[in-house]
This record gives sequence, C-alpha cells and structure tokens, in this order.
Amino acid sequence: MSWSRLSFQIYKNRLRISHLKLYYYFSFSNQDMTPEFLRRYYILRIISNPKVYGVEKNGFVTLEDLQNSLDQLRSNNIDDPLYDKLNQYSQKTVKRDLDKIKSYYHTLILHKRHSGYYIDSYEITEALKEVYDKTELYLLHHHAHLWKDHFTASRSSLSLQVDLVPLINAIEQQFLVEISYSGWYDDNGFQIISGFFQPLHIKEINQAWYLIAHNEQYGIYAFCLDDRIKALKISKQIVKQPVDFSPSEYFKNVIGILKTGLKPEWIHIQVANHHFKYLEGNPLHHSQQIVSRPKELDTPSLDYTDPHIWGEIKVFLEPNYEFLMTIYKYNLWVKVVSPVHVMADVKNHLELMLGYYN
Repeated sequence: MSWSRLSFQIYKNRLRISHLKLYYYFSFSNQDMTPEFLRRYYILRIISNPKVYGVEKNGFVTLEDLQNSLDQLRSNNIDDPLYDKLNQYSQKTVKRDLDKIKSYYHTLILHKRHSGYYIDSYEITEALKEVYDKTELYLLHHHAHLWKDHFTASRSSLSLQVDLVPLINAIEQQFLVEISYSGWYDDNGFQIISGFFQPLHIKEINQAWYLIAHNEQYGIYAFCLDDRIKALKISKQIVKQPVDFSPSEYFKNVIGILKTGLKPEWIHIQVANHHFKYLEGNPLHHSQQIVSRPKELDTPSLDYTDPHIWGEIKVFLEPNYEFLMTIYKYNLWVKVVSPVHVMADVKNHLELMLGYYN
C-alpha cells in the first residue's frame, strides 16, 4: 500500500485503528512514506499555516516563498533521502501536487495573481487532522535517533506477546486470531478466555492498548494487550462470517474503552476558568457542548467560591467507571452539577476515598 493511498483511506475513515502513537509507525518504511507524499504534505502545511514557516504576507504564499520554505526543509535534512524531492518544485510540479492534494484531502488551494497561493475558509477536518497527526508521528519515529533529546514518548504496557504490525494486517485481511487471556477482577472476575476471534479494531488509551475482537461465545470483547495476554497467534484462516464494526459508533457514548450498558445521558459539568480554556481546546468527549462561559475567563488568583470563574459544559455519555476516573483526574477544577444521581455517585466515591485517610 502506498502512503498516498493510505492517506486516502484515512480520509475515507477505513483504517480501523485509532489514537495511535509511535509504536504504530514501526509498520511503515520509507517505501511507504514516499518523498512525493512528503513534498505534498509540506506544501499543504506551508500554505495552510505560512507563519510557522516564516512567511507573513496576509495569508498568501508566493511560489518563491513556497520554494524557499521547501529548500529550508531540504537543507535541514540534507542527508535524508526521504526529503530528496522537496526541491522538485517547478510551477508545473506544484500544480500537479495541488491537484493531488485536492483529490486526497478534499482541500482546495487557490492562487491569486500577484499575491500567491491561499486556502479560502480553511478548516481542518477530523480526517485531515488525523493525517497530520499520523504523518507527524511517523516523522518523529523516522527521526527518533536524531531527535531523542527533544521529545519523550510515554511508556506503554504493550505485552511482549503482541506485535501490532501483523495484528493490524489480520484486521485488514480478516484473519482469525487465537487468544488466551487471563483476566483480572475488573475484567471478568479472573476468568480465563481462550478461543478464536475476529480482530476488529485496536485502540490506545491511558498508555494501554486494547484489541476489540469478536466471536460467537463472547460477542464483542475488549482485550487489554498487556500481561493478561498469555498467547496470541494469528492464523491464516479467513473469518467465515465477518461482523461489521464501526469504532466511531461503538465508542460513541463512552470516554474510554468500557461499554457497561448504562444509559447515556447529558451530564452537566461546571469548569473553573483556567481549565475551561483547556477543555475548550481538548474536549472531554466528542459530544461536548458549551452551556455557558465563565464571566471572568482570566483572573490573577483562583477563588473557587467565586461564581464568576465557573463556566459550564455538557457531555452525552455513559456515566461509567471511566467517566468517574476522568472527572477525578481534573481535581477541584471541575464539578458535576447534574443529573442528581451522577452527582451522588461522584460524591459517594469521594467519601469512600476520604475514608482511607481518617
């Protein structure tokens, strides 16, 4: 699969994997991430956000500015063959690349005579953001040795029994996988699960990896890919009656990985001003909506008794264990204000924890 085709699959939401970090990118080589793709990627990034690349001309990027920016990127990576074609940027080549960008990303780059290239009413879609994220993480892995002093990746609990690359291939090819899983109390009361499953999706959350898989006996099950996996073998048997799986639909009403069967509902949460801005840019859940903004968004001190520092958001989801853990993570900066039974659940857990310290 070419990297260009991969990006198109991401756009079409066909790639069945989410929240990937550096580990995922071990599956790609420089043969997949082509120099041509990288050139088109940077053309889009430069024109969509020219100030980052030192171009400040009211949102326009001339051909010369574009060529200079690509030259600088090439110069910074002069010994890297992946960057070899960044300086192949004749007007004809750029025009051809713009057509590819329009096809792959559904992003139209326009040109105004005497001003330069620009994007009218540019908005980064979730699909395009995913391409950006995956490309940037690929480049982090690609430069890992040179850049090791400049970034740190989180430790993962991924079991040595698991190799994500062939597992991703098994999802794509619909191969059965044989799993032996020794659950913990929170999983299934220490039940040992063994059998053949159709792998459906891989999800990373809170530094842990999960395989969502299905068979007739257990239905859809979330296996944590840590030491609970005692054996995982990928067969060459094709799933006879594959089930369809939509991760966006399956996880629609949960924060993490758990689906408890609780009825999803609108939960209203007040948020202190300094953290309101954080949650506005990093939503608690995709359903998040702003109910009201703090009357005082920036204050020199934090007085949590002051009603003017509180805004309110609402989210539609299951009020399960992972929701409670998320609320507690935000400390005294957030407070659930409705429904009453969710408030009571939050309070009850807090009182139990306080009892540890009496």
